[in-house]
Amino acid sequence: MSKMREMIKLPANPPLKPQPILYLNLRPFFLAGLWFILFTSPFMRGLFFAPELLTYHIITAAAFAFCVYDQVLRREVHYPRTPLDLSILALVAAYALSLITAVHMRSAIEELLKAATYFMVYWMALRAMRGEKDLDRLLNVVYAAGIGVAAVGLLAAARVFNFPGAYENGVIMSTLQYKNALAVYLASVNVIGLGLSLKPERLLPKVFYAAGNMLLVVVILGTQSRGGWVLYPLAMAAFVALVPKSFRWRGAYHLVIFLGCGLVTARFFYGHLQGAQGFAVLKYLLAGLVAAAVLQVCYHFLALWLNRDTVPENTRRLVATGGLAYFGAVLAVYLWYAAAAFPVAAAQVLPGRVIARAETISGHDPSFRSRLEYSRDALRIVRDYPVTGAGGGGWNALYHRYASSLYWTTETHNHFFQTWVEAGTLGFLALLAVWVGFVLLLVRFKRREEGEGVRISAWSAAVAALTLGVHSAFDFDLSLAALGIYLYALLGGVQGVVPEPVHKTGPAPAGERRAQDRDLPPEAPAGRRAGPAAWRPLVALALAGTLAAAAVIYPARAFYAAGVAGAEGARALLAKDLESAKGFYEQAHRLDPFTASYAADLAQVWAVLAAARDDAVARYRSMQYAREAAKAEPYNTKVRATLVNVYSLLREYDLMVAEAASLCEANPLAAEHHEILARARLDAARHYLKRGGRQKAREYLQQVLDTPGRLPAAISRPSPALYLTAGQAAYLLGDMPRAAELLELARGDRDIAFEAELWLAASLARKGEASRAGAMVKELEEKKPGALEAYKEILKQGK
Repeated sequence: MSKMREMIKLPANPPLKPQPILYLNLRPFFLAGLWFILFTSPFMRGLFFAPELLTYHIITAAAFAFCVYDQVLRREVHYPRTPLDLSILALVAAYALSLITAVHMRSAIEELLKAATYFMVYWMALRAMRGEKDLDRLLNVVYAAGIGVAAVGLLAAARVFNFPGAYENGVIMSTLQYKNALAVYLASVNVIGLGLSLKPERLLPKVFYAAGNMLLVVVILGTQSRGGWVLYPLAMAAFVALVPKSFRWRGAYHLVIFLGCGLVTARFFYGHLQGAQGFAVLKYLLAGLVAAAVLQVCYHFLALWLNRDTVPENTRRLVATGGLAYFGAVLAVYLWYAAAAFPVAAAQVLPGRVIARAETISGHDPSFRSRLEYSRDALRIVRDYPVTGAGGGGWNALYHRYASSLYWTTETHNHFFQTWVEAGTLGFLALLAVWVGFVLLLVRFKRREEGEGVRISAWSAAVAALTLGVHSAFDFDLSLAALGIYLYALLGGVQGVVPEPVHKTGPAPAGERRAQDRDLPPEAPAGRRAGPAAWRPLVALALAGTLAAAAVIYPARAFYAAGVAGAEGARALLAKDLESAKGFYEQAHRLDPFTASYAADLAQVWAVLAAARDDAVARYRSMQYAREAAKAEPYNTKVRATLVNVYSLLREYDLMVAEAASLCEANPLAAEHHEILARARLDAARHYLKRGGRQKAREYLQQVLDTPGRLPAAISRPSPALYLTAGQAAYLLGDMPRAAELLELARGDRDIAFEAELWLAASLARKGEASRAGAMVKELEEKKPGALEAYKEILKQGK
């Protein structure tokens, strides 16, 4: 008996396992929500557009609530505590603070919701990780989504079905509808696919991953994205270098199998797209899939055979040499087109469009130089909004005011600078902290001796995340919320399987225990679990999760409902049903008072009603909504242009001129805005001339006359329309030589030639050239009856 007691060793302080509050398992609910979000979001146009994005905000917040409640029911008091946790939370806080200085509140709230959604996805992914198998599940979900996105692009290119924006002008963009984002997304998914292919020992999964990876290569080539092509070999090389040594050669062979098949398949598939469709071109894809599968099978059995003790060493060397030769050939072909070298040889394998596109990779490329210009302008905005930024959407609202030349882009093409513009230095530092925290996490993970399986999975997720992060530094991939969700899920997955640092001295913090006798704890955030928790922390946790979910769901639901009502209002307005349009727009404005277009459309509807009925109440309501619209989005040029029209309908000429001036301030480099301002001032001047306000009219006319000489330097020369307006102003001021000179410049435009020649004839008549004026009017009358009467009206204005 005593010997039995000696054999049984009990721990001195047995750990207390927290008992659940209720035997209710909510884990499947939040996992189902997380997998649904990760799989379906790339198919929803990348969640770039509001209707899909708002829907996924609601789904994510609901799944997050289940995640927190599951945590509470398990008595796991686990708050954000690691550097990566806190950095992502700080990024959300920075976007919340940006609301203080936001230039457009609606866009700022939208970006705050996106940041909150990213944190929720990160947290759910972290909580989902209880071991290697959970990380593999996450990676398989995102890999399946990537294969689906690639398949949609290929089928659309083969014209099997039509998906809007999936294939245009010989470029595959698939469901993301943006080629560069698609390229880097699929490149990162390809890294994950390579990692997943290394783990199984059974043949069938290896064949599946080889075929899927081959499809990804074909689509990456079809995106024509030079940035994606450059990053692809770097990402693959990094991953092969980071996996355990015993898997590196396997990884290299798997890579060259699907990469070689993909290169050859792309050559035939894209080469026959113009003249064939359907099965006639899909047969090349099927052939590539079969080739990848056959090569993978051959490699599998060859490896099994070579591992036998009976195989001579010389045979092993011969096979290794042949494998290296194949590897070198595939690598050389890829580098040939990626570096624009040896195009003739590359043309034997790759489509001509791919080679031509690759040859344009250069630091002098206009696209590259444009991105540098965007970054410079972003820094100019940061200088004026240094701490909390201009709020979400700040770049799109402000960049025209800071640009030195006219260009159009809603994104900065640099996620770091875009964050700096939107969330200020606080947000920029938080984003840098996210990546620094992630890199430090990987450094710590690299130093630990974890199991080989989890290392392969973690490094595939890490390299995929880093690939997307690097590319986001020179493109706007992360403006597609689906890619942001994908990225933060990877960050959460890696964080969830990396144990926290072991405390070498002193007791570990309460609730922290290290994994023992395992390569990886089966419950990976279990290292941060608390013991029996008091009710107060659990209530606080439940309350925090509820409030966070509600803070996302409530505005997202309101904005979505407002969008539906606004769309109904637009349809009613097109049908000229003003009463119905007014009702729908008022509902939309009530649900979403931050979107200026609803208020602007209401102002326009009320202005039409006021003009038709001479209704003072309608006039007041129109001006009220116009003020609200201008306040909500002061730099929205479409809204400002609508308000110019509103004040014109209301005959509020001074307000019309002020609104047109605000339009020019919002985008001073657009020549048409200066035309609108000049026309508004001319209309106001003519109004005051009729009312006897000659001094006010003269001020407006002089401003119009000075406009062509005061344009920004980026506008090379005034437009004919601006010359016409300035010539009319000179005529009304009595400066007939100047009027004739300006109107001569305007008559060259066919669209305004008739009006310009009428005013020119009147100017000539007032100068004393009656015969020439008469001849011009006679010619105009022959072209368009009624010209003589219009000419006489112009002569009256000149008196």
